Amino acid sequence: MAVDDLSDALDEKFLLILGKPGGGKGTISKKILKDFPDTEHISTGDILRQHVRNETELGKEAKAYMDRGDLVPDELMISLVLEDSMDAMKCGKHILLDGFPRTIEQAAALDEDIDVEVVVDLNIPTETIVDRIADRWIHPGSGRVYNYSYNPPLHHGKDNESGEDLVQREDDKPETVRKRLDAYDKVTSPLIQYYEKKGVLKTFSGTMSNKIYPDVKKWLKDAGLN
Repeated sequence: MAVDDLSDALDEKFLLILGKPGGGKGTISKKILKDFPDTEHISTGDILRQHVRNETELGKEAKAYMDRGDLVPDELMISLVLEDSMDAMKCGKHILLDGFPRTIEQAAALDEDIDVEVVVDLNIPTETIVDRIADRWIHPGSGRVYNYSYNPPLHHGKDNESGEDLVQREDDKPETVRKRLDAYDKVTSPLIQYYEKKGVLKTFSGTMSNKIYPDVKKWLKDAGLN
């Protein structure tokens, strides 16, 4: 039975969560899973690593591309998504996709196999995200992460355990973060419009996940999740 046939037969839904890096997607996803326990979170990055680690046939194929420094083709990523989704849906789970599709081309390719019925788009101001990430510092030796907004070190600029200097990753510097967010906007704007035209997307704007989430929860309930 194809995945779309299975979805039609059992009334399970495919959901997608969109949002800028550092915009609270992970936090909102955890809240969704807590309040809607019949939902399975499928992160394409996680399942790709899992298949490679377990040396499945799809994992071996993906690793061959990765070892050459090439991107894993969309068709292969879709196969990974469908395989993991099928197992979850047979157990009566809705599917919350995270990390794929990222482009309108990927969305159109995915549409050939399944219908994404609910799209949560988190619209967090760029400066809010820049401020959050810019507050993040790490201890290189251990990987311990500190954030001056909510988890500061005991002594400014020093690791709690070793007393050694903390550093800021290049990726966390404000100018780098802004470039990443600008690139995300350029790639994702057409994707948002694509799902808006299909009538399945709702955008939730704000700066704090706790204030955004009640509206997300209500909308998901209205969409038929339980």
